[in-house]
Amino acid sequence: DNKYYLSQGYFQKGSTNRLLGNLDAALEAFIKSSEVAKNGNLVSHEGSAYSAIADIYTVSNNHKNAMLYYHKAISTLRKSKDTVALASSILNAGDALLNNKNYDSAFLYFTESKKIFERVQYLTGKAYCLGNIGMVYANTGQPTLAEKNINEAIIILEKSEDYYPICVYLISMCDIYLQKGDQQTAMNYAKRSLQLAEKY
Repeated sequence: DNKYYLSQGYFQKGSTNRLLGNLDAALEAFIKSSEVAKNGNLVSHEGSAYSAIADIYTVSNNHKNAMLYYHKAISTLRKSKDTVALASSILNAGDALLNNKNYDSAFLYFTESKKIFERVQYLTGKAYCLGNIGMVYANTGQPTLAEKNINEAIIILEKSEDYYPICVYLISMCDIYLQKGDQQTAMNYAKRSLQLAEKY
């Protein structure tokens, strides 16, 4: 009858299945986690489970359901004290919007998320926001601002040795320099991204 551990157990089961690529099983576990958390009035866990459900829909290219669950997650987490989970959900919703080329909306989400991460001094989260804001600038013809934000993100992430997003941001830098017609610098960024991806 321990709703906290039951909700957590389903959440861990969902996370493991997601990492194994079993998306249907992951979705089922996250839904159970959200239901148990809701019944137990565990607001933070309920919101985090909705966010995980949204992440699964994002990976499955179901943008409509992803945004539906991100909004459920965000509105639920606004009632909790878990600011990092709230900022992460807003960030992930922005990421889904960015991938769907909704640049203006993505920018607003990233900006709000960044403010929350800065307030609680969560540097990794701030770095993700900076990098993603940089990618919005890169996609909207503002290469100078893109470069500034992405470089700032990379510096923070290198300190915490978080290489996956660095690889993604380096590819964005490559694209920026390709658009400028500087193929050598673009190639350098692409090679650096590849080396980090292969190493880590």
